[in-house]
Parts: sequence; C-alpha cells; structure tokens
Amino acid sequence: MNDERQEKMELSHEPVPGYRTIFFIAITIGSLYLGLILYKTLV
Repeated sequence: MNDERQEKMELSHEPVPGYRTIFFIAITIGSLYLGLILYKTLV
C-alpha cells in the first residue's frame, strides 16, 4: 500500500455571465406552467 498522502484534485471553472439569469427565468416559467396546470385541474 502507498502510505503517502495525496491531495484531492478539484475541478473548477469560471462562471459564465448570463446563465444565472436564464436559469431563474426558466425556473419561473416552469413554476408558472405547473401552477396553471394545477389550477386547470382544480377548476
């Protein structure tokens, strides 16, 4: 066995501007759509 301690490698990247906004817009539209479906099934 190898008794030497090895450091864990971490994969990282720089954030791309704009994706966070698009993500929240997509989540909002999806939530509104599901709410509309729920509303139509209850009425």
